[in-house]
Amino acid sequence: MVYDARHPLKYDQQNYFVITHQNITERKLAEQKVRDLARMDGLTNIANRRYFDEFLNAEWRRCLRLELPISLAIIDLDHFKLLNDTYGHQHGDQCLIKIGKLLKQFVNRSSDICARYGGEEFAIVLGNTSTTEAQALLASLLDEIAHLDIANPNSSVQPYLTASIGLATLHPSFGLHENILVHQADNMLYKAKEKGRDRIES
Repeated sequence: MVYDARHPLKYDQQNYFVITHQNITERKLAEQKVRDLARMDGLTNIANRRYFDEFLNAEWRRCLRLELPISLAIIDLDHFKLLNDTYGHQHGDQCLIKIGKLLKQFVNRSSDICARYGGEEFAIVLGNTSTTEAQALLASLLDEIAHLDIANPNSSVQPYLTASIGLATLHPSFGLHENILVHQADNMLYKAKEKGRDRIES
């Protein structure tokens, strides 16, 4: 039987109330862990595509409200299939893990995120960031990828792993959807590949 304040427990001509306290901290932490896991890419331990989409939508709306620019970079690892074919998929997975770890170093604000976009593609969202600022950050990223010195001897670009980056920056406005930013970044990535890879196009 359950007693509450509306139905006091009578004993020896006195009314008593049963008060229970349940610590739900552990359960809440477990629920949060499940939510966090659902947002993460299982291999690289950075945001997955689903969470990227959610974050981009929220950051787009924030930048719209505050009249701020938002930048998006789509990063493709050059000739990654050749690396896999040369050394095997397990080695390729280790390379993706290294890239994920590196990308985390370039997103330090609550308005930024790095994510695995799909396969060997990654994405970085930079809220309140101009094209010039984003280009400087991404140039450093390209240097750091080169410094990882991950061998890719059959690549036509360099004998080590390189990346091509498409960058787009917009000031969100009413009537526009964040997908236009994705479309523009994707077009710039295509242009970077056309121009020889291992470069940023914006």
